[in-house]
Amino acid sequence: MWNFEEYWHGDVIDRILAVHAEVNGLPRHRSVRLAQGFRGNVVAPISQCLTAAVLGEDFIATHMTWGAVNEWSAHAAYGRLIELEQHATLTTILQRIQQQESRHLAFYMSEARERLEKSRKAQRITRFALRRFWAPVGSTITPKSETRFVLNHLLGGEGGNKMVQMLDSKVDKLPGQQGLSLVTKAVRAFGVRVATA
Repeated sequence: MWNFEEYWHGDVIDRILAVHAEVNGLPRHRSVRLAQGFRGNVVAPISQCLTAAVLGEDFIATHMTWGAVNEWSAHAAYGRLIELEQHATLTTILQRIQQQESRHLAFYMSEARERLEKSRKAQRITRFALRRFWAPVGSTITPKSETRFVLNHLLGGEGGNKMVQMLDSKVDKLPGQQGLSLVTKAVRAFGVRVATA
């Protein structure tokens, strides 16, 4: 279901890009894939599989937590875009996407919480992985200048600061993940000014 829904999210976003004469569809997908190169397309998936095989079931907690953070971020970003743009058609589309993202999020969050509660090792592995490797959704496959623009647009100003703090507080509530300031640190790395709590 997740894969099916995410496919159609991409399709509708492609249509929005097309209306605005932006690169979309297969040409955009191809350019993203090429930009990732051999490392992103081949090495990264294999290394993730090997890591999962070595760490065993505790790695599933990391995967689920990572997914929860990404889903929280995407859901919040859509909400922030609705707030900033005040565009009727875009609002309808993004609210529909948010409804589906809420289901994805519920799955990731419940799995992450349950698996983290069961294992201190899973908590430590997840904490290490998030602190060391997590980055805002899409930032590893798009040019830094684009990522910086999007993050500044969505997270600039008081509303953006509130969103960052809200996301960090959600991560804090997961077992063993308190005090990471994950989103704050990640967006600061892209030059976004974030108010401290």
